[in-house]
Amino acid sequence: MIRFVCKNCAKVLDLEDKIYQKTYKDHELCLSCRPGHGGFREGAGRPAIGVTKKVSITLPKETWERIEKEKGKSSMSAFLRDILVEWEEKRQ
Repeated sequence: MIRFVCKNCAKVLDLEDKIYQKTYKDHELCLSCRPGHGGFREGAGRPAIGVTKKVSITLPKETWERIEKEKGKSSMSAFLRDILVEWEEKRQ
């Protein structure tokens, strides 16, 4: 085990040699204190497909059970979005 002490926050980490060599060797700061990790970057992330609005829907238990069975492995939001887009297309 190798002991690493962050020069910024004084966090003490006891690390296996392999982890120390890959992540902490030649560094004075722990991962939390290193700059440039995370945060906003222009053009990063999944492109927006529209406006997000949170909605709560109350339905009978039997209806929720049918929806769960019908949607399969799809997320609830993707399943309902597909239904609503199809409904909107039929209206036009």
